[in-house]
Parts: sequence; C-alpha cells; structure tokens
Amino acid sequence: MPIVSIKDTTKVFEVNKDEILYDSLYDRGEELPHGCLSGSCGACRVDVVSGKENLQPPGVIEQNTIEALKDEFTKLHGSDFVKEKEIRLSCRAKVIGDVTIIPIK
Repeated sequence: MPIVSIKDTTKVFEVNKDEILYDSLYDRGEELPHGCLSGSCGACRVDVVSGKENLQPPGVIEQNTIEALKDEFTKLHGSDFVKEKEIRLSCRAKVIGDVTIIPIK
C-alpha cells in the first residue's frame, strides 16, 4: 500500500492504491485545505515534494487549474516560485505509490 507523508510534520498515512489524495487523507482523519473538491478552484493545491511519478498524470480539468495557478503564482511570487514546485490538486490526484506533499498556502 502506498504511503503519503506530509512534509515538516510527523504525519504518515498508508492509503489504498488509486485513491484520490484528498479523500484518502480525509478518510484517515487529516483534512487538507480545500474548496470545491472538483478541481476547478485550486484551493486544494499541494506541492509534491517527492514521488511525483507516484501520482497518476493530471486530467484535463486538473491540468487547466494547475496552469491557472502557475500564472497566478508567477504574478504574485515570480517564476522561480513556480519552478520550485510540483503543483497538484489533492482533490483530483490519484495515488499509485509513495509521495510526500505539503499544502501550498
């Protein structure tokens, strides 16, 4: 079973393969920041610190929202901020292996 860790905490969760990241942690008592839970608002954004290859590739809805977030973050923080992050949406990303994440505020 895949392991999801939250960076800078001691929180580690064993999850089922192919579970949605947000749902898998919520079911285990950890509530990540969120909004619409459908991939459109971007409030559930996380930085995948390690294991990005252990999430299924983003679908069209998630990819569109990620691109909009990157544009917004570039305007607010500069392009280096975006380059340093592997942005995914916890409400859409499916876990297929071990990952370490941190919510982006």
